[in-house]
Amino acid sequence: MWRRRLAGQRRSKGQDGQSLLETAISMPLLLGLAFNIINWGYLWFMVLALSAAPRMGAQYATQGGAAGTGTAPGTTVVRDLVWENVTNAVRGATTSNVAVQVCTSAKGVNSSTGVALCDQFGPAFAFSAPAADPEEPVYVLDRVDVEYTVTPIISGTAFNVLLPANLKFHRQVSMRSLY
Repeated sequence: MWRRRLAGQRRSKGQDGQSLLETAISMPLLLGLAFNIINWGYLWFMVLALSAAPRMGAQYATQGGAAGTGTAPGTTVVRDLVWENVTNAVRGATTSNVAVQVCTSAKGVNSSTGVALCDQFGPAFAFSAPAADPEEPVYVLDRVDVEYTVTPIISGTAFNVLLPANLKFHRQVSMRSLY
């Protein structure tokens, strides 16, 4: 501006509000893109957290729980481990919005099918029936399912383009039991 004054030049009258108009048009688009990128990153964090929780629960159930006990842990112990993992890792996750199903040989095995019996905890969700191990009756599969309804970290219709408001994630892990 001071250069124009020194050189004696003046702006043309048609360009006075051009930069303001360009900013007003581009800013909502750039903010929408930035917030959708934040929600997308949160989605992937969610996928990682919800993949780790049932894996830890299945490992705990199949490997006998606490070291040296020689007995398989019950379904409530495995459930508590999974809930602790999910609720500490995911913002807004509580025992009222995370469904967990634990199928373990510690609860028992159906004698006709060779499938471990299950307990379901949390909100109602239709988990599929566990499959029998292909090498049954030598092995029994222990299985942990986790289902969680994701809410975006930044809500609003403009910011839920990539991540819908009520997206359900379901993760299942099956492992052969040592017991």
